[in-house]
Amino acid sequence: MIPANVMEPMNEDYVQTARAKGASESRVTKTHILRNALLPIVTILGMDIGILLGGAIFTESAFGLPGLGKTAVSALDGFDLPTMQGIVVFSTVAIIALNLIVDLRYAWIDPRIRLT
Repeated sequence: MIPANVMEPMNEDYVQTARAKGASESRVTKTHILRNALLPIVTILGMDIGILLGGAIFTESAFGLPGLGKTAVSALDGFDLPTMQGIVVFSTVAIIALNLIVDLRYAWIDPRIRLT
């Protein structure tokens, strides 16, 4: 995904302008190309957080690994409501916190995005 996102802005006007002004190729790549290429990647990572937690349930159950997913399945099988509520609350807080981190990274990657 990164090479596809890097190739797209290489011929944009702002990249050619930076090269014309005498910026080094490493500075153009780091400042102009990579920052714009990282935004879709960070977005995808933010959306995949919930999928990773959901995938843990299937992976741990299938392979018998100890962890949060196997505990959730055991709690669901045994009608253990407090444990299930704890897992759901923990997962929700983790997803919200990691999405907050992703949103804060947007402002760090692209200074045009302002946090107000």
